[in-house]
Amino acid sequence: MKKAIFLILPMTLMVCSNLKVQAQRVDSSRERAYLALVKGDTPNSCSFMSADYLERVSDIVQDLLFVRPDDSPEWVRYKVRFTPDRDYARNALEWTAFAGGNYIKAVVDFRNNSVQSRTFTMAINYNQPNERRCQWLVREVGQEIQSNSSTSSLNR
Repeated sequence: MKKAIFLILPMTLMVCSNLKVQAQRVDSSRERAYLALVKGDTPNSCSFMSADYLERVSDIVQDLLFVRPDDSPEWVRYKVRFTPDRDYARNALEWTAFAGGNYIKAVVDFRNNSVQSRTFTMAINYNQPNERRCQWLVREVGQEIQSNSSTSSLNR
């Protein structure tokens, strides 16, 4: 019995330490990504949603913050818990959600089978006269900031 415990204990410690290292890797990879407002419903701001709040409440945003620039379409599908709207087409994967007049569209664009950009468009009062819409871009820490004109816009 003592021998079995001594054999199991080191294996348990090794597994737990490996899980801790993996968790640290996931946390550190997430720290390299952040949301940058590209277009707001008011000049230089999004009046109805902050990046911090969006990051906490939106599952799709949390998933795509873990996507890395060198990920392939297959790896992105693996990392994201949701099924894309359609198969990989036009060098992009897209997800769309509607809830109570609110709308979110997430797009991952690819170039040469690697992630090029990750964009989110959110709207409240979608398709109504008082619709307000904001667009966010996921950036990596240290990534050069591009002008709004070079950012591709999303179609509805």
